[in-house]
This record gives sequence, structure tokens and C-alpha cells, in this order.
Amino acid sequence: MVNFFITLTMACDLECRYCYGEVCDCFDDFDDGIAVDYDVPETICYETSVLRDFIAKDKDATVIFYGGEPLLELGKMKEFMDTIPAKTFLLHTNGTMLDQVPAEYLQRLHTISISIDGSRELTDYYRGDGVYDLIVKNANIARGKGFGGEIIARMTVQEETDIYESVMHLFENPDFCFDSVHWQLNALFWRNDYQRRREGFLDWVNNSYNPGIQKLADTWVSRMKTEGKVLHMYPFVNLMNSLLRGEKTHLRCGAAWTEYNVQTDGKLSPCPVMSGMSDYYAGDIYNGRPDQLRVIHVSGECLKCDILDVCGGRCLYANATMKWGVQGFHEVCGTVRFLVNVLKKKKPEIEKLIKDGIIRLDDFSQGIEYNSCEIIP
Repeated sequence: MVNFFITLTMACDLECRYCYGEVCDCFDDFDDGIAVDYDVPETICYETSVLRDFIAKDKDATVIFYGGEPLLELGKMKEFMDTIPAKTFLLHTNGTMLDQVPAEYLQRLHTISISIDGSRELTDYYRGDGVYDLIVKNANIARGKGFGGEIIARMTVQEETDIYESVMHLFENPDFCFDSVHWQLNALFWRNDYQRRREGFLDWVNNSYNPGIQKLADTWVSRMKTEGKVLHMYPFVNLMNSLLRGEKTHLRCGAAWTEYNVQTDGKLSPCPVMSGMSDYYAGDIYNGRPDQLRVIHVSGECLKCDILDVCGGRCLYANATMKWGVQGFHEVCGTVRFLVNVLKKKKPEIEKLIKDGIIRLDDFSQGIEYNSCEIIP
């Protein structure tokens, strides 16, 4: 089984501070010696039948509609869902147009991942005035139309974020409670922001983010004890599942070994972030087979790490580009080491809760693996 991101368009209806804003600040940040294909079209240029025939070669394929903002191409998404013989369909969206998806298509989706960053104030700061309320309204509309699957809050996290308050808000907001929360650090993506952000980033990590991770872990285990419930925080449940089962892992997002991105031109990159990085292309939908795609594993600094088997490695993009240099790379990975150590210390408590029948080992299993959550923040 292979999971495929289908990038419907690279256009977006929002201009978020950490995406559009950083592109504008770092427009000259493409001198890494890595081949970049600048001719990848903004929207799909291949025939639906080509993608259909490619996906049909994997009877268990999962398709994740992605962008940009994929719902800008809602017509194409509906056409693909009516044509492509995928076993499962997922959607990754900013939520601003979720109300426009007809009920019959919503009900065929397994998971909807919505980009939201915490409270109204924080989300609107990052994403634009009124975005938070629009997301909440549209998520409720999706439920009202009969979507019964998992709705994941997908957070982008940086210095303005209080990780504890933001995560718990998304689980406990009475206007809409998300089933799961996943977060990703906004770090290592651009070279130009390292010196500008470094001092503030490290101060935030040491005085806000890491203490917030500890507080989240404490609350997570406390809820298991008092409510018999495992809050579905993706970094926590996936890492703890591996610790409990003694499993080793490759890159946890699945990129370039069990998950690939179909670019708008039909070429296959390891993930949407690496679209256009032609040195890392894994094949294409015209001549390739899902079971014969190029496999790429992490390299460089990750191979020297003693927790690689648990972490799985920093993302391929970060490995390939090293935008923050070796020192910056290790500074970011220090947050992962802290997270892993916190969970290792919680493991005996959780094992006892499982033994006592208060929670189950299966409570830590992911509903569908490699569902667009990177897992390692």
C-alpha cells in the first residue's frame, strides 16, 4: 500500500505569515546546488485517465488531496473521487471553503486535516482576520453534512505559540472540538530567517515550547488515569506506540518510501514540500508503478543520531537543504530529543495503565498510517 498526495493546485486563497510571508522575505534563498524545476505548472496538466491507470496498479492506494489549497480545484477533486480507484480518500485543507464540498463527497472522505493554529487570536494573527471563525463554522457544517471521519487540527508552530494552551484549546473548544491535533515546527525551511530568528527561537524553545511539551505530556497521562482516555496528539501517540511495541521506524511521515507526492505535472516527488526538486524525483505517473518507485531515506546528520530508530529522522527536505546549517539543525532536533525523553519517562506509567485495563495498547495506534501528519514536529 502506498499513500499519494495529489497536489491539485499550488495556488492558495490565504497569505499566511509563515508561508506566503516567508516566501516574500526569502525569495533569493534558492542557491543550494540542488536542481530545481521551475516549470512545474500551478494546476494539474495531466489527464485524469493517466492518474486513474497509475493508481489502479495499487489496490490499496490512499489518496490525499493537497495544495496550495486543494478546494480551489473542487471540481477536479470530485472528478478524481469519481474516477480514481483508490481505497481511501483524505483531504488536507485550510478549511475556508470546506462548506462548498457536497455532502456525498464529504461522506466518502476518511480524514480531513484542517490547518488551524490554536486560539482565534493566534490563528488570525498567523492566517488573517476572521479565518478562525470561518474554519470553525465550516468544520461544523462538514459534521452537519454527515462527515463522520477524523478531523485533525494541523498546527504550524513558532515563537508566538504557547504549545500547551494552543493544543488544549483545540481539544476543548466548545465551538468545535477536534478529534486529533498535530503540530509542525516552522523551522529549517528557509536560510535567511536563521540569524534573524535564532536567538528568539532558542529562548522560546527553552522557556516556552519544551516546558509546554512537558506540561502536555503530564496532562496527557493524567487524562488517561482519570478518564481512561488517550488524547490523540499525533506526536505523542505515534512515538509512544513505537516505544510500547519496541518498533523501529523509517522516516515517520512516510516520504519517499511509502508516501509520495504527485505533482501537477505528473512527476513524483517525495512530498509536497519537495515539489520541483528534480534530483529527488521518484518517477512519474506515465511510466511508473506504485511498487517500483525510487526509495530515499534520510542521510547526513540523522545517521549519527542515537534516537534515529525512534525518531525516524528529520524530514528529507531539511536533510537535503540544511537551511539552518549543522548547528541550527541540531538546535531544532534538540526539541525532538526532549520530546522523546519526556515520553520515555512516561512509558512505565502508561504500561501500568494498560496492564490495569484502564487504557488499551490499541489506543495508541494510528487510524490510518501516513495520513499527511509528519509526526516529528
